[in-house]
Amino acid sequence: MIDNAVVISLVAIATLCTVVYIGLGFLPRPSRAAAWWSSAFIVFMLAGYVWIAADATGSTAVRAVASGIMLGAPGLIWAGLRIDRGMHPGARAWWPAAAWTLVAPVALLLTSDQPWFLTVVRVTFAGGGAFAALVVIELIRRGARWRDESLPLGLVSGGYVFLAMLNLFHEVVRLATGAAAEVALDDTRSLNILGSQLFVICAAFTLLLFTRGSDAAPPVDRTFASVARDRLTRAEAVGDRWWSVIVVRLDDPEALRVASSTNAFDHLSARFRDTVVRSLPADADLERRGDVEFVVLLPRPEGAVRQVLARLLSDVAATGEGSAVGVRPSASVGWAQVEVVGYDLGDLVEAADAAALRAHALGGDRWDRTTPPVS
Repeated sequence: MIDNAVVISLVAIATLCTVVYIGLGFLPRPSRAAAWWSSAFIVFMLAGYVWIAADATGSTAVRAVASGIMLGAPGLIWAGLRIDRGMHPGARAWWPAAAWTLVAPVALLLTSDQPWFLTVVRVTFAGGGAFAALVVIELIRRGARWRDESLPLGLVSGGYVFLAMLNLFHEVVRLATGAAAEVALDDTRSLNILGSQLFVICAAFTLLLFTRGSDAAPPVDRTFASVARDRLTRAEAVGDRWWSVIVVRLDDPEALRVASSTNAFDHLSARFRDTVVRSLPADADLERRGDVEFVVLLPRPEGAVRQVLARLLSDVAATGEGSAVGVRPSASVGWAQVEVVGYDLGDLVEAADAAALRAHALGGDRWDRTTPPVS
């Protein structure tokens, strides 16, 4: 029999994590992924209350259902991670998780009065462990950008997988030796509850950081587009062709992040942003896109733009001096002129983006300019 205090602590922790995630994550930042993660926390909470009802009634069947409900939550978290990573939000992204959330409690309910119930419990626990392994894989696929945020959920999911494998091994040994199931069943249930408490806490930290991750970057300055379009419209009206849009990107930010600590990379990216702002003329209009990219509207003739870009690349390279990253940073710059692309801001930005990609493909630490098509 499981101590009542353990079950009550599960209910309290699951309820708190559910309220915190929905209140601070889903409601301010609603999305398909956040909806799936919210459902996972609700499932954890529901399992706790069902377990209390089972203890109050002494029903083995209800207790089995509570165990099964709890084992469905890792699958819901996995489905949310897939959708958040950009997988197609159709049924193939979530149906295994939804099916498992229903299959696990039904399987335990139908076998709760059978002599081989412990075997089914441990097999379903292994099913939850399989989804925990998929959670680890999804966290790894998110890359170094989310390395620190992924750590709590990644570690507890790895522990979940280990315990699931250990449980299966113990069940094989028990079946081979013919040992009694009663004590082993209570141990397995206690392990399920304690592990679930750790899992829901770590999941709350990681998923809340994922959901609110966009807060780390400042909101896009909506005035840039209107100001830039106004200037380009007036320039077109008077035939002023000394206008360019440039896109500045730090080269290989993910590689730099992997090669250093998060703190060192954040320090380097902050220095990069400061360097770009200081290196550009005072009459340039800037828009920051993320942590390591800028779009700039620059009113200068061709020769002056060349000088600005040369100085900018040199200054960016100098930001690595004394940095803990240990790698010389560089930038790729795309340059689009109105006399080549026209005065439409969207076309200019698109052309400058493409030029920046070409500069990066050529090894970075350089600029590339959009050229007129060959007749």
